Amino acid sequence: MLPWRFENMKIAVIGAGLAGRQHIQVIQNNKMCELDFIVDPSNESIEFCKNNGFSHFSNVTEALMTQIPDGAIIATPNSIHVENALDFIDRGIPILVEKPLSSDSESALSLVQCAKKKNVHLLTGHHRRHNKIIREAKDTIDSGQLGRLVTSHSMCWLFKPNDYFNSWRKSISGGPVLINLTHDIDLMRYLIGEIESVHSFESNANRKGKVEDSAVVSLRFKNGTIGTLSISDTIVAPWSWEHTSGENPIYPNQKESCYWIGGTHGSLELPKLKSWKSLNERSWWEPIQSNQSPTDNNINQPLSAQLNNFISVVQGKEEPVCSGEDGLKTLLVIEAIKLSAKIGKAVKPKNPELKCF
Repeated sequence: MLPWRFENMKIAVIGAGLAGRQHIQVIQNNKMCELDFIVDPSNESIEFCKNNGFSHFSNVTEALMTQIPDGAIIATPNSIHVENALDFIDRGIPILVEKPLSSDSESALSLVQCAKKKNVHLLTGHHRRHNKIIREAKDTIDSGQLGRLVTSHSMCWLFKPNDYFNSWRKSISGGPVLINLTHDIDLMRYLIGEIESVHSFESNANRKGKVEDSAVVSLRFKNGTIGTLSISDTIVAPWSWEHTSGENPIYPNQKESCYWIGGTHGSLELPKLKSWKSLNERSWWEPIQSNQSPTDNNINQPLSAQLNNFISVVQGKEEPVCSGEDGLKTLLVIEAIKLSAKIGKAVKPKNPELKCF
């Protein structure tokens, strides 16, 4: 691992697409770090860097021949996350890899193992964990206010226009389960606990492509909670984290909920942070009341908090909110969902076989 330098942390961004440019903006707005360089082979990225005065390279190898950053954020297509990440880990450079960690668990496991062996910090970019709404929800659940958790339901219904679907988003690693549902799965793991088994159904009846456009999933958690998830990128609807959380201004905000978590003493709607509990005796014949906590939906706030955590981890001040191992475990659940849909049976996610070094 590289020694920490006391001046501002220099961070490289690999991939200057939609996600990469969000990271670039957040880095520029952070007083504890600065943008070192950008790697992206596209002509658009060259023009983007030229217009903004950013240092640009077409590939990671070329960049690392001349510059050594204090950390890097990998925001390339899913299928090359591991390839790009290993270039930095091999040089002892801490990295934050956009979700999912990889397009398959085997390569993701090799990445986690390599980072562990070389003692290099590896974080996964499941940025929703850093949202103040989610942190407050976790505090509510962990405090026992809902009682014993019984069930959960998550929805991600939205409609993606045709121009969203470039070549890699039509590939096996580009469906909404891997791109979108992975966020929801990670949050359910974070809020409720590890997942014991899944049973899922997929459909591509609307887009008729190589990957699913819709899916429903039943979950059994190791703590006994059961849950459901529903996702589609072919439905015109307001019930998705993108549309309800206010995290990103490119999505019109809807004052709705998309997650519901229920327990023996109360229930919780997210992202509204609206909780429900009995006034007196717990009974369906007795009135219940709701309480809604105020929320602060600052633009890119979770991404800023994620970057702060990355910097603090590199400085040795904090533990990762979402480690490489967390990203691997979420990916293993996603693979179990895909396998279940294929074979028509419940599937248990594999246990990651992490070696000790």
